[in-house]
Amino acid sequence: MQLEHTILGFETAVENQLRVAGPEAAEFGGHLLEALKPAIRQSLMDVANMAATEVSSQLVGQKIEIRLVDGDPELTVVEDQTGPPAPPPPPGAEDDEARITVRLPGYLKDLIADAASDAGDSVNSFVVEALRGQAQPRKGGMTRHRTNIEL
Repeated sequence: MQLEHTILGFETAVENQLRVAGPEAAEFGGHLLEALKPAIRQSLMDVANMAATEVSSQLVGQKIEIRLVDGDPELTVVEDQTGPPAPPPPPGAEDDEARITVRLPGYLKDLIADAASDAGDSVNSFVVEALRGQAQPRKGGMTRHRTNIEL
C-alpha cells in the first residue's frame, strides 16, 4: 500500500481548493500542507492499522499483520497462533450424521484425496475436520463459514 499516492491526491485536492481563494491562500496552504505531511502520513498508518484490526476480528484462525516495506504499510494474512482452537463437537454430535453432496472438479477431488492421504486420514475425515475447524458459532445460533482449505 503506497501512501505517497494517497497523500499526493489529498494535497492536489486541497491545493485546487486553495487556488480558488487566491494566490496568497494557495501559497500559505502549500506551506501548511508541507508542515502537516508527517501528521497526514501517521493518520493514514492509523487507518491501515484500524482496518487490519477490524478485518482480523472477522477472520477465524488468521489475522492481518502490518509490515513496513520501504516506509509503507503492507498488509499480510498470517495464521493466528493466539486464537481459540476449533470448538469441540457438541455432546452427541458424533452420533448425529448428515449427508451433503458437493460437486467438485476432478482435479480438486484428487488434491483433497492426496492431502487426506498425506495426513493419514480418510477423505471424509479430512473434509469433516477441515470444515469443523472453520465453522464458528455466531450470535443468534447462526454459523459463519469462510475459509481457504490448505491442500
